Amino acid sequence: MGAKYEMLFLSDMDNKSILTTISNVISKFGWYYNRHGFGKYSYWSDSPIWKFESSKEVTECEMDKNDNINKLTDIIELISPFYSQSIVFHRSVNNRVMQAIASIVESPNLIWKEVGISWELHDLFATYENIDTISREVKEIFINLSTNLKPFYGKAAVEMKGLIDEPKQLEIEESTLGDFNYFSFECPNLDKLNNIAEKYEIFDYDGFGRFIYTNKHIGEH
Repeated sequence: MGAKYEMLFLSDMDNKSILTTISNVISKFGWYYNRHGFGKYSYWSDSPIWKFESSKEVTECEMDKNDNINKLTDIIELISPFYSQSIVFHRSVNNRVMQAIASIVESPNLIWKEVGISWELHDLFATYENIDTISREVKEIFINLSTNLKPFYGKAAVEMKGLIDEPKQLEIEESTLGDFNYFSFECPNLDKLNNIAEKYEIFDYDGFGRFIYTNKHIGEH
């Protein structure tokens, strides 16, 4: 397994709304459950994944070429009451199938959650015609998820170490920014980044939060 490209969001939204939002957003970009590859989902029944208790994983045995949205709706309904859910989506580009994994990991307080989408970085670069195309698409997915999930904050980058467990722990520093970043206006000390306005692309969104784009292409250093 190679490096992963991830986007992570700190959210206190309920599980059903999170998973429904993710599926609605990424389907607009051609990512589907059990259409281009065998769908898979999992959840932990007794407690979050980091307690290593009982889990359940299901892999579909037959693909649905018609994209049966009702099936995914039923799956989300089924797994939402549990913990640390994940759903695997697929997309076919230039006759190559790649996957995106949507996941939820609860913080110790069980209120805030790390909501993630991850891809194999090699697959992204190998599948698309050029880095401009894939970078533009990943950026659009990030923007759409940020504006629909309305997280406390979120970012997208290669192989991130994870987010903080709760809002009061957030320290906003230029050195911790990803390629694409979102901060709600509830974030403390957001003005600390005003001095980088000439260095990066910064955009305030509809009274909810601020986007900061440090790179044009994903995975740049």
